Amino acid sequence: MQQFFAYLDRALSGESLEDLEAHLQECLSCCDKLAFSRQLDAFVKNRLPEASLPSGLQERIRQALNRP
Repeated sequence: MQQFFAYLDRALSGESLEDLEAHLQECLSCCDKLAFSRQLDAFVKNRLPEASLPSGLQERIRQALNRP
């Protein structure tokens, strides 16, 4: 499922991208999920205004990601 969301975010490349696209050619269920997810993403993006992050949030996330 993680690859599915990475695909939606255009974050897959190489063999992972090729494998998922080949799977989508054969799996109607996943194609339906992909279509729904794209529609939901577009709906949310069109309905929510651009919001800025709270002060310091981006830095706190980076620090948390860098912790062992």
